[in-house]
Amino acid sequence: MKFFFQYFTSHHSRRIRKSTKRRRIRRTRRRESTPTPTPPISQITKKPPSSSTPCTTIMDLPGHTLIDILSRLPLNSILVSRCVCTTWRCLISDPLFTYFYLSRPQQPLELFLRSNSLSHVTTTLHWVDTHSILNTPPPFHPNHHQQTQLNTKLYLPLAHSDTEGSGSSSSFMDHDFSIVNSCNGILLLSKPMLNNPHIVCNPITGEFITVPKSVDDNSLWGSVVPGFGHCRKSNKFKVVRLVFRLENIFQRMTEVYTLGTASWRSIGPAPFDLDLSLFATYLNGVIHWLRVSDNEKGSIFIVGFDFEDERFNEFPLPPHFGEKHKEKENLHHLNMGVLGDCLSVCDCTFVDHMDIWMMKEYGDPTSWTKEYVISTHFGGPYRPIMLLENGDLLMIYGKRELYVYNPIERHFRFLVIHGVQSVFEAITHVPSFIPLKDAVGGDHLNVQNVKGSCSDHGFLGGPETLYLVEQGEPRNESQLPFFWGDSGEE
Repeated sequence: MKFFFQYFTSHHSRRIRKSTKRRRIRRTRRRESTPTPTPPISQITKKPPSSSTPCTTIMDLPGHTLIDILSRLPLNSILVSRCVCTTWRCLISDPLFTYFYLSRPQQPLELFLRSNSLSHVTTTLHWVDTHSILNTPPPFHPNHHQQTQLNTKLYLPLAHSDTEGSGSSSSFMDHDFSIVNSCNGILLLSKPMLNNPHIVCNPITGEFITVPKSVDDNSLWGSVVPGFGHCRKSNKFKVVRLVFRLENIFQRMTEVYTLGTASWRSIGPAPFDLDLSLFATYLNGVIHWLRVSDNEKGSIFIVGFDFEDERFNEFPLPPHFGEKHKEKENLHHLNMGVLGDCLSVCDCTFVDHMDIWMMKEYGDPTSWTKEYVISTHFGGPYRPIMLLENGDLLMIYGKRELYVYNPIERHFRFLVIHGVQSVFEAITHVPSFIPLKDAVGGDHLNVQNVKGSCSDHGFLGGPETLYLVEQGEPRNESQLPFFWGDSGEE
C-alpha cells in the first residue's frame, strides 16, 4: 500500500510539473507572437536594481523624472547633457522636456550676442548667463574690473552665394545674413542688401531649412520686408515678405510661405507702404513693424501682420508719444521690442531722458503705460533688451556696451563687451530642443546641419572669445558719465 501511494504521488507530481511547463511555454509563445508597442521614452520606467547591483544611479530613474531634472538646468548645462549619451539626448528632444522647460518659474528667455559689422562678421552666437551676472556682486572700487568670459557658443548657417565659385575662395561677406526675428525657438535669417528671407534655423539643435525661391523672384525690385511667425491653431510656421515687382513698382505685394509646403502664395497688396519699417517684433502670433511716415510730420504707428488670419492691423502708439516732434535725424533713436511679454516702445529722442512705454493688455490702446522715465545726460541709441528675474532692466547702448538698470534704486551697472573690435547685436531667444523636422512638419523639408554647411563653404564658426567687463560699482542716474565709455577712472 505504501508503495502504491508513493508511486501515485510521484507520478501525479510529474504530471503537474509537465502540465505547468507546457502552459508556461504556450504563454511565452503567445507573448512572442504578439508585438509589444514601444512606449515613449518619457514613459519608460527603469527596472529596479538587482541584488548584485551595489548602488542606484541616476539612470535608474523613470524617464519623466529625468526629464524634469534636466529641464531645471541652465542652458549651458543642458547643452552639455545632450552630449552625455544617446538616452539623454532623446530625453531632451522629447516634447515633454520642452513643456517642462517652458513651464519653469524663471524666465526661459535667453540673451545672445553676435558680432556684426562691415569689418567683422561671424556666425557665432555667444550666450550671456544673465542669472550669473545678477548673482555676482559688482566691484567695490571704480578702478576694479569684474570680467566674465562668454564660453557657451552656438553657430548659425551661412547664406549660400548665388555666384559661381562660392567655395572657400569667395568672400565671407557674400555669405553674410541678418537675423530678422525669433519665434518659438526658431530664427529667420535673411540675405543682406535686399533683406530677402532665406533660412530658418534652430541654433540649439544646429539645424536649418532653406526657404525656396519663388518662380517669379527674377521680377523682384527694391527692398523686401520679411517676417516670421507661428499659427497656434494649425501649428504651422510661416514666412511673410512684402515685395515690389517690376510689373508694378508702386504697389507692395504680400507673399506667404508655409514651412513644409512647396511654394509661395500671393495674398494681395499690402495696405501700407512699409519702406521705412523698423524693428521686426514678434508677439502673440503677430509680426510688428514700427512704421515711420516719410513726410514732414514724421507720423509714427505700428503695423502688424497676423499669421493666423493673414491680415494686417494697425496699432496706435501711446497718446502722448508724439510730445516731441520726430525728425529724420533722430528716428534711429526709436525702437520697439518685447518686455515682460508686453509690446514696448522706447523713445530716446530726448536730450536728458528716455521714455519706455509698455502695452499692458495686448491689442488695447488704452493700456499703454509709461513704465520707465530714465534720466540720461544725452540722448542716444539706447535699446531695452529684456526684463531680468529680479525686475532689473537690461539694455544695450551703441551696440558696444550692456548695462543693467535698477528701477527701485535708480542706478546702473555697466558691462563693456571686450574681445573683438566690432559692434554687436543682442538677440533674445527662447530655446527649443525639438528637432526642426518634428517642430515644422510637412512633406517638403530638407533639413541640413549647420556644421556641414559651414565646412562645405570653407568657413567654420567664429573662433573669437568675448568677455563682459564690469567697471566699478553701480552708479546713480546723476553719476552717469557725460561721454559713454568713461569708466570714471582717474
